[in-house]
Amino acid sequence: MSDKTIKFWIIDALENLSAKDLKKFKVMLCDREEEPRVTRRAVEDADEMDLADLLVKMCTESKAAQVTIDTFKKLGFNNEATMLASKVSSGDGNSAGSKYMTAGQHFIDKHRISLIERITAVDPILDRLLMKKVITQENYSDIRCLNTSYKKMRELFEMGSIRSSVKGKDCLYEVLMESEPFVMEELRERS
Repeated sequence: MSDKTIKFWIIDALENLSAKDLKKFKVMLCDREEEPRVTRRAVEDADEMDLADLLVKMCTESKAAQVTIDTFKKLGFNNEATMLASKVSSGDGNSAGSKYMTAGQHFIDKHRISLIERITAVDPILDRLLMKKVITQENYSDIRCLNTSYKKMRELFEMGSIRSSVKGKDCLYEVLMESEPFVMEELRERS
């Protein structure tokens, strides 16, 4: 397995674009209606490394890869999209080392909304995550104080260890498979 990161593969993919295509990429990135939104000022003088840094800072590496792939597809850069997706999902990027990645996106990221909507018994999940040291006692207490499962799950997804760590996402996936196997199986079948 390569020690290159997803950010490296994004930079590499952007460097393979002509100056004209890179400019198109920046425009399309700014015109996205989905989150995360990018301002023209942020990309105006950005080179390939700056763009990759910006995308990774705005979201996780796997989401940055997916945003890049989606933008390539919208521009008709299908070869670039396919190459980046294969590098990311084949284990050539650091978060691609997860067995729960598909098309450059972690299962947890891909099904975030469905998981927030469908998981109602959050406390047992928190217990397991605390025991595995994925969340801290403070995180555990803060989330338990929230009054709805929606709020609890949303807050859980915002924890740094879940939001930006592949290991945290992998652990959450495994805990959800233990505590909510029917929901998880249904989502896996949809993938």
